[in-house]
Amino acid sequence: MCREMREEPHLPHGLRPRAVDSTTVQGPASKGTGWRVHYALDLTTLTCDWCELTDAHGGERLERTPMREGDVLLGDRNYLRPAAVRAAVEAKAHVLLRLRWTHSAMRDSCGREFHALTHAKRLKVGKVGEWPVTLLDPAGEPIAGRVIATKLPAPVAAKAERRVAKNSSKKSKKTDPRSLQAANFVMVFTTLPTALLAAVDVLELYRARWQIELAFKRLKQLLKLGRLPHKDARAAQSWILAKLVVALLLETLYRNARAIFPWGFRFRALAPKAA
Repeated sequence: MCREMREEPHLPHGLRPRAVDSTTVQGPASKGTGWRVHYALDLTTLTCDWCELTDAHGGERLERTPMREGDVLLGDRNYLRPAAVRAAVEAKAHVLLRLRWTHSAMRDSCGREFHALTHAKRLKVGKVGEWPVTLLDPAGEPIAGRVIATKLPAPVAAKAERRVAKNSSKKSKKTDPRSLQAANFVMVFTTLPTALLAAVDVLELYRARWQIELAFKRLKQLLKLGRLPHKDARAAQSWILAKLVVALLLETLYRNARAIFPWGFRFRALAPKAA
């Protein structure tokens, strides 16, 4: 067990993994999105390091998130847009984002159109594929990155296919066969260079994105964030923000509890004595 812990992938010094996502909050008798909580989770501490509240028109955009050098932003399929990746590159951060089969335009190392699903379909279960690509950006130069993919085991893939079919049925749409094919794979795009993280470790890191889903589950089950008791917009906004403040206070208490000093005070550097 100790050896397995040592062999877990570790990020190079200076990189900070952060999961980014959003969750919706509905008002009384509402069937649609009322409010959206945008959230970033520091995966080294599993605590929130940024959040923002918008109404239903506030879309999921990675560039909303404050970024700094060394950040590795993990996000779901909704976040892969050239403008979002460009914002991360300009901040000297990295992205690690899930791919749809209808992803943004890319080209391979030979300048040809690149479609992740076409290449992923050649993989067998347990194998990892890696392809250098450039993400085309209409507003600027192409952005260098990698597409990494692996094929899911049959039971997991079958469950993913059923989920895709169910979502299509809810929207009264016919399921696209390519969506069912894509459900058999995990495909990601990253700007992390190979020198920093190997393909296998990139996929292992992406698995940690699920922690933000667990954070939303805690907010909605323990703090009852999921359903608003108010229809008035100002009251609803205040209620949601109050819940988020409580969540951050709980995280602060937890951090403080982990760093209790038995002496009751912190050591401070002494000023040098005058000669």
